[in-house]
Amino acid sequence: MSAQSRGGRLVSRAEIAELAGVRPSAVTNWERRHGSFPQELREGGRELFRLADIVRWLDVRRVPSPSRHPEEPADITFGDRVRASLGQYEGASAPDQAAQSAVPARNSEQERSRSRQALSELLEREMQEAWGARSPAAYLPLLMCLTFLRWGAEEEWAALKELAEGHPSVVPKSFIDEVGQRTGQWLQKSGVASAGWPALQGLEPGPAADAPRLLALVAELGREAFRDLLDSFANVVAVGSREAFTPKAVVTLLSELVATEGVSGRISDPYPRGGELLAAMVAASSDAEALTVSMGVTNPSMARMAAMNLAIHGVSPQLEDHGGALQPADGSLQQPGANFVLANPPFNADTGRIDSGNWRYGPPPASNDNFAWLQHVLSTLGPGGRAGVIMADNAAVSDQPRERAIRRAMVEDGVVECVLALPPQLFSGTAVSACAWFLTTPSDRAEVHFINARELGEMVSRTRRELSPDDVRLLGEIHRSLRDGTALPDDARRIGRSVAVEEIKERGHSLSPVDYVSVGTYVEATPEKTEAARRELDLAQGDAVTRDEEVRSLWARAEALGYGENRRPGDWRSVLLGELCSVTAGPSPSLLNPKMYSETGDVPVLLPKHLRNRRLHGGEDSKVSKRVALRLERFRVSEGDILCSRTGTVGPVALVGSEEGGHLYSGNLLRLHNFKLGVDSRFVLAHLSLPEVQAWIKDRAAMTTVDSIKTSAMKQVPVSLPPLEVQRRIGDLLHTLDRQIEAHHRVASAAEVAREELAMLLVGGVASRNTRRPTPDGPSNLDRSTAKEIAGE
Repeated sequence: MSAQSRGGRLVSRAEIAELAGVRPSAVTNWERRHGSFPQELREGGRELFRLADIVRWLDVRRVPSPSRHPEEPADITFGDRVRASLGQYEGASAPDQAAQSAVPARNSEQERSRSRQALSELLEREMQEAWGARSPAAYLPLLMCLTFLRWGAEEEWAALKELAEGHPSVVPKSFIDEVGQRTGQWLQKSGVASAGWPALQGLEPGPAADAPRLLALVAELGREAFRDLLDSFANVVAVGSREAFTPKAVVTLLSELVATEGVSGRISDPYPRGGELLAAMVAASSDAEALTVSMGVTNPSMARMAAMNLAIHGVSPQLEDHGGALQPADGSLQQPGANFVLANPPFNADTGRIDSGNWRYGPPPASNDNFAWLQHVLSTLGPGGRAGVIMADNAAVSDQPRERAIRRAMVEDGVVECVLALPPQLFSGTAVSACAWFLTTPSDRAEVHFINARELGEMVSRTRRELSPDDVRLLGEIHRSLRDGTALPDDARRIGRSVAVEEIKERGHSLSPVDYVSVGTYVEATPEKTEAARRELDLAQGDAVTRDEEVRSLWARAEALGYGENRRPGDWRSVLLGELCSVTAGPSPSLLNPKMYSETGDVPVLLPKHLRNRRLHGGEDSKVSKRVALRLERFRVSEGDILCSRTGTVGPVALVGSEEGGHLYSGNLLRLHNFKLGVDSRFVLAHLSLPEVQAWIKDRAAMTTVDSIKTSAMKQVPVSLPPLEVQRRIGDLLHTLDRQIEAHHRVASAAEVAREELAMLLVGGVASRNTRRPTPDGPSNLDRSTAKEIAGE
């Protein structure tokens, strides 16, 4: 019997390269560098490999960002590529059934769905109480340790499973002790000081604690669940700004803008927090095992979490402990410099522990660590290295003599490539605004790129703002355009600009993007534009008058329907939403994500931001190609469907009109469709819009780690349903009121535009940009009393 018949299809190195979409040399490098690469077989004098073994090996290796095709999701692996080539990925056709049968099937969305479901069950109050935790802060460390062991410590995880499954009556307290000991032992072997896990020692599990069930749920968690647990832990213990984890969107932004050509070589983070920046770089690499990862040791708690996070992503970091003093790297360890450094050090810290070493650009002031961090990062870069550092705003404009002198020296030495002003309220634990500094090794750079992203992002709570994937993608495009000297996208010209070093010198070496890029620029008004704005206002007012008359004629019908106690309760019945219609979640990120959107796309994608006042507005800013839409056919909406926001700002609903029929909807939305006979979707929309129903939905969403309403929970929404004729009357009236509201919003918007155009035409003149001219060189008058610091007097 041949090897082919015994183990399925065999492939050569050249075939592996073709299926995975790489060069043959990449396959040779994988084989040479990794001892885990599948063993070759001899068949008819040829060196071949079992296809199934190759796919399993490639399943843990993500395609790096620069190598991904436009239609490929961010988390696609080379294993997925092989399946796609065989027609076995995301619903593609299946031309080679024999080949496919040898390939282990993988459904990324099913895996993520199981992970989310398992995490939701693990975070339920009943589980917390069963394991003897008085609060989430006491319970979450247990889940973090187990998730770490599941993904980062294979032998320890296997031993735990054997203990729980081989001894069903294992004492839960002993099981917890075993989890803490095995986690601590692994950390100690890795060089991370472990003082044990006091939180675990304080757990007093009750009779309902079930170790096998706990392990079974953790086994369903994906690697990304560890970040969700970190965020949950940070929220419940209210960590300060020095320990708070870097927001996910900022992590993505830094990693993509620093590693523009892919991740390889040595990567480092001197202040790792939860290891989130390094973990993102590792995940973006196609060959994590070939990376050398190092991190600073700032405090034991952060070091433990960061080391666990990185182990989950398959790497064990080298630890760098400088004895608590900030200093430039002196090369005494005889280690090569880093290819990439990412850091989010504490803002404006005053540790008093700045070393008096050989600072290339001058000694930082003892009162603020900002420029000690920047210079430390630069000193660790190897030839051609790149860095991204989050800095408080004031570092870019400070008039403190030493800081301004360091800024000037850095600009003149060509190490500042770009400064990006981030939106306010991104970071928990602090209200300080921040900038991202992108640095390189010294060069003869003649300009610095500035990006002003202050107005991007959306408020997701009263105090927190988040950047959307669209925002991150736009900022990446701007950065690439400025760096490559190509034309900026139309929507980016007002927030990105390259500035000559001479102009920076004229402005006192300010590196604040707001000094160079004004987001308030506008086009000068003309009589023609003003007249067009007036006509639009007239049209809007006329439409509003029509809607007002419609509402007046219908209002008497509301009285006929009866209010409150006057309503006939016997005609109404109590049902659940799931009995009235189908509830379907949108496509997963593996099927549809913002990187697939294009201005030249064919089919609009409806997003949560398009749901306003129970109607849909927009969709033209997020389109996908016909090819992408074809495989998402089941996610097209029809007139009369209802869309509901399911994540983030949970609850808003909107009715799909005739204009939106055939559009796609995103994974952040739920679709209510296939309404049963005797059900009017406009009435259901009115019911879901009620304050008490919105509160019901938000309460259920708040039970999860990240606010999100499940499909199963949405089906349980209680509905009081009247006869169909009453539904239609109520639906007609409230739908007409919604159109009246929309008409008056249009009037307000048109009036605002008309006023702005008229004001510019009447007042005349465009405000001059960039009028502030700081003193070009030397300290300001206010700083002369401290100028002696520069000279060390």
